[in-house]
Amino acid sequence: MKLFTIYSNQFAVGNKPIGLASLAAVLKNAGHEFQLFDCTQYILVQDHTAPQDSNAMGLKTLEFKEARNFERLPSRKKIIFNTLVETIIAEIDAFKPDIIGLSALTDDYPLGLTLMRRVKQAFPSIPTIAGGVHATVDPEGVIAERCFDMVCVGEGEYVVLDIAERIDNKNGFNNIPNIWLKNEDGSIEKNRVRPYEQNLDLFPFPDWTIYPATAFYKPFLGYVYKYGDFEMSRGCPYKCSYCINVQLHEIYKFTNASYHREKSIPRVIEEIRNAVDKYDIEFLKFWDETFLLMSPERMEEFRDLYADLKIPYVIETTGQSITEFSAQILHDTNCKSVSIGMETGNSDIRNGLLSKPVDNLVYVTAYNLLEQKGIQKVSFNMIGLPNESKEDIFRTIGLNRLLRTDTQSVGVFYPYKGSPIRDMMVRDGLISDDFDLSNLIDYNFTTFTSGNRSVVHFKDMDSKEVNNLRVLFSSYCFWPIQLFPLIDYVRKNQNPFVTSLFNGIQNVTYHKKYGDWPSHIVKLNEDHLLNKDIVSMIESFEDSEVKEFAELLIVQWSEDGLDKLVGFLKAIQHKDLEPDVKIPKETEDLMRWLDIKIGDKDSNRKLRLDLRKIAQDNTKIYSNS
Repeated sequence: MKLFTIYSNQFAVGNKPIGLASLAAVLKNAGHEFQLFDCTQYILVQDHTAPQDSNAMGLKTLEFKEARNFERLPSRKKIIFNTLVETIIAEIDAFKPDIIGLSALTDDYPLGLTLMRRVKQAFPSIPTIAGGVHATVDPEGVIAERCFDMVCVGEGEYVVLDIAERIDNKNGFNNIPNIWLKNEDGSIEKNRVRPYEQNLDLFPFPDWTIYPATAFYKPFLGYVYKYGDFEMSRGCPYKCSYCINVQLHEIYKFTNASYHREKSIPRVIEEIRNAVDKYDIEFLKFWDETFLLMSPERMEEFRDLYADLKIPYVIETTGQSITEFSAQILHDTNCKSVSIGMETGNSDIRNGLLSKPVDNLVYVTAYNLLEQKGIQKVSFNMIGLPNESKEDIFRTIGLNRLLRTDTQSVGVFYPYKGSPIRDMMVRDGLISDDFDLSNLIDYNFTTFTSGNRSVVHFKDMDSKEVNNLRVLFSSYCFWPIQLFPLIDYVRKNQNPFVTSLFNGIQNVTYHKKYGDWPSHIVKLNEDHLLNKDIVSMIESFEDSEVKEFAELLIVQWSEDGLDKLVGFLKAIQHKDLEPDVKIPKETEDLMRWLDIKIGDKDSNRKLRLDLRKIAQDNTKIYSNS
């Protein structure tokens, strides 16, 4: 059997999806053939514009430092949609597959769907299948498309082996667990999922030969490394309302099999050694959603067996999993960065709407421990949540300021298919259930998930201001509150001076964060400091950081409007301007402000139970067979 699969990613550069690599390995081990078309190797250009990938967006929001060895990043060829289609069709024609598949996250699905429509037109007799996260959480929507004959719900290693066996024996695809099958009369055969494989060591090492060079290289703190992608475990046990894990729990609930499963530490170490030897891997990314969800004994085993490797790595985990013991293990094993999903600085929103019962004090403890061990502190933040106010977003900024996070990863909230919070918004009339597809009619392939606009309507903000808050988030986190009026002005206005001021603020924040100027600044205007009036104004600031900001902003200024800039700084100096949202300056006051309770534990618990009930009701479609 020969399977040709399209991976319609455009945003996440430098990653090798573990699931696809595992499917390829399972099939090849069984004597079958697998070919991947990874769209990441191309930059899709439409109307002379191209969507920003993760590296470009990270530079824009100051999440990433410019790579000094950027030449290591593989080039991505610009391509228009019709040429991309022609390229895919030519590869399919040459490979002559028995079945064609699409693997896509929700972010990638619009492009994937459009490609598969054209592929099905070119090869109408070849069966097609959709798999991956989006197909799993929206099988009804996907199977309704004429270009798909089947949908794989859940993990697919054993599913593709069943399909291969049916094709080789010239049998139909009926009654395959995990498969939704479109019959000739248009009816849908919905087969229940099989239990999760509990022993992950049974699967062969993921096959990375299917990926192009673009899947291997990405920067970390200004240096491009060759990355390896690994998992210690599968399945997050938590049930946050903005995540699809709630639905995945419910889909598999009847199997009574554990959702969270672990590979043995010796197997993980062997897999890493094999990848290092075969691909010259220099840096690791563990994709476990909760890396530290393991026993102390397992952590110690990892530390002991990883000792000879000591390859730098990064992880994602929860705040409550960071303890003195686990932080020391991370330090001893050369962990360079830990990302924690705080989501919001408003603990009532986190405990209630997001169904994540974690108080802010947990993050204070976690980040202090990471700082003591010299590990980079990264926060995941969501802004633009339903019923969120501008002050709530500034609470999130305030929490990052309190925790002294090194890097702030900020996303504009999007209600993904399969998440209870989306279903609640549909139920309450805040969005229509089909707004994703209707949005494709007059937009390109990135839709709302690109983060450039919000699906939520706010009382005191519009979508553009929310996106501006996203881009300016780091500047709010790094500079004194006295400077907020200047950043506020940029956030709320649009004119040539604002553009220059925005660029200047981002430049000095980059310098503050990384100790260097962005590469586009080739010359500083030191002559500005010969002006006695400007020097006197700078020296009059009492706060040393405000003084630093003013001097840096002026010496990098190369546009018109210097007098207007100085006027703004003088107004700040004289306290004529006030920030939109006043964040307490002193640590103790800031902690009290972040602990203000708008709701109560009972109402938050009631909201979490309501969201849980929505998830349970919506998974009834998976048990119709």
